[in-house]
Amino acid sequence: MRLPVNIFLWTFGATLLPVLALVWGVTAFSEHRFQLEVNREIGDNIQSLTGEINNRLRYEREVLRGIAHSQPIQTMLNALVASGEGIRHPDLTSDRIRANSFLAGLQRTVPGLGSIRILDAAGNTVVKTTLGRAAPPMFQSLSQVNYVEEELEDPAFLNQLKSLPMDDVSFIMLPPSLWDVAPGQFPSMLYGVYPLRNFGNNRAGYVVLNTYGEYLDQILSLSPKPRNTHVMVIEHDPGNPQRDGLVLYNDQTGRLFVTPEESNPNTNPQYAQTIDHGLFWQKAVALSNGVYLSQNKKTRTYFQEYHPYPYSLVSWFIMLKMPADVTSAPFQDIHHSLWGFTLLALGISLLLAGLGARYFSRPIARLGLSLKHFADGNPHEIIPVDSRTTEVRQLQQSFRYLTEHLTEEARKRQTAERQMLQQAKLASIGEMAAGIGHEINNPLNNILTLTRLLERQLPPEKTELRTDLEDLRAEALRVGHIVRGVMNFARQLPPDHQPTPITQWLLDLIDRLQPEAMEADVFLNLLLDDQDCVASFDPNQIGQVVLNLVRNAIHASPPMGEITITARSKPDSFEIEVLDNGKGIEPEALDKVFDPFFTTKSVDKGTGLGLSISLGIVQYHGGTLEIENRQDRSGVRAFMSLPREKSSPRVGN
Repeated sequence: MRLPVNIFLWTFGATLLPVLALVWGVTAFSEHRFQLEVNREIGDNIQSLTGEINNRLRYEREVLRGIAHSQPIQTMLNALVASGEGIRHPDLTSDRIRANSFLAGLQRTVPGLGSIRILDAAGNTVVKTTLGRAAPPMFQSLSQVNYVEEELEDPAFLNQLKSLPMDDVSFIMLPPSLWDVAPGQFPSMLYGVYPLRNFGNNRAGYVVLNTYGEYLDQILSLSPKPRNTHVMVIEHDPGNPQRDGLVLYNDQTGRLFVTPEESNPNTNPQYAQTIDHGLFWQKAVALSNGVYLSQNKKTRTYFQEYHPYPYSLVSWFIMLKMPADVTSAPFQDIHHSLWGFTLLALGISLLLAGLGARYFSRPIARLGLSLKHFADGNPHEIIPVDSRTTEVRQLQQSFRYLTEHLTEEARKRQTAERQMLQQAKLASIGEMAAGIGHEINNPLNNILTLTRLLERQLPPEKTELRTDLEDLRAEALRVGHIVRGVMNFARQLPPDHQPTPITQWLLDLIDRLQPEAMEADVFLNLLLDDQDCVASFDPNQIGQVVLNLVRNAIHASPPMGEITITARSKPDSFEIEVLDNGKGIEPEALDKVFDPFFTTKSVDKGTGLGLSISLGIVQYHGGTLEIENRQDRSGVRAFMSLPREKSSPRVGN
């Protein structure tokens, strides 16, 4: 039986019969469980927010303690005592400069610190830094002590400061003249105060920290919002009518903890007493933890009271507000659509069965067709891996791996065959060169000797014969040059490894080539990534390879061209890359560049042995040599890689 037919029969039998009993049986139970799950999820989210806020506030209290016990603050205790008594201490200016530098640097290093004040024992501001900037002492008192802010005349505030416990962080509200807020606004956060104790165990002053709540905004805005809820934070301070019910954060209206610090005249303080005619606030204050359903039954608000300030009656209400129909809407839709779904079940099951049959069978059919094409000799066709079914996708991946592995093995086999053929060519040419090199050299030496004798015996007026003899000698010298190349190719002497500094060695080689480059109007650009690289190789033989590669690049480069020689150092090897911007090598000639006597140069400029000899030298050093056209078709790339230590020859690899 075909796969589409099987899928159709199984889908048809598995969907129609159980659907009615399943839907009716679980709807009521699921709605109840869903309501409990939403309540638990919202409660956990509020607990998570409370925990993160508490961690941040505890961190800020520890920062305040650290500031109070820091050396720059402890150093100015005597100056603070004198300032509180109306006396200008001689070290006040220097102590203030050190404290300003320390506090400003701390604010730039520790993000989230808003304003930091150092008050003397009389509650006057001696030092103040805000967001990494120190405020200058602009206000002069009658006692000739300069303060950063106006001298306070507030006995109640001073008594409040004196009543604060020593060696602990307290939270209070500063006088309105010291608020760090825009006009008409109230600070979102109470100010943290830590009394300073001098060596006489008396109050020398106070460290006051206000963090603006920037990090609390980040915690609340970046925290997950389940069920499209909105977050609010409201302060409960029954002893302060100005702050009782003050909305500190509301992501729905854009009210943030940092809003009071922003100069926005259109932003007014918001209070919880205006929410749902005050009914919500009455229930929240009475219960401290629970759920409030609005009068119009459209919103549901989960709230929980949290005490952010130790030893204080001030508390916050963390609230999550969500649409009231979040828990009931899905089940109302189920009730409304239950009978319609029953009527459509049969038609949908038939449709899904047909689509499913096609969905599962089509990738398998495509896979079979692709394998047939691969078997017919089309290795470049990619096996598709597009099925969303795990088993079919694994089958596609396995066949793709098989085809890619077979293609790669075929490529490696072809490469190995070409290399073995190349080695056979080099070996045969070497044997031939060893046999005929000496035989050709002797007649050439005789020809050169006879041309010199003839030239001496010619009368001066025989200019034409003298020219012919010079041409004969030039041709004999060229043949001798070819024979020497053949002999060098045949010898393939083992390399004499020597520790060689790469930088100086390459600089010397490039200097030798500069005259040839200047004559060809070509610029040589040498790039070195490691000035201290040292490797063990035969500098003469590898130098011959580099000279051959660069000379080939010079001959291939057009006038005003540039040749880039790059040397790279690696832990176990070093690489030399030569790039020119010539016309490149024809594709059919790339496989022949290492063949002896093959050359693309004119007859008088090359013998075709340079790259063959270079390849043998590099392989004897255990390295690799590659010649290829650049990807942008703007020239040729010659690449050589050699081990940094003496290595076995790479023959046939």
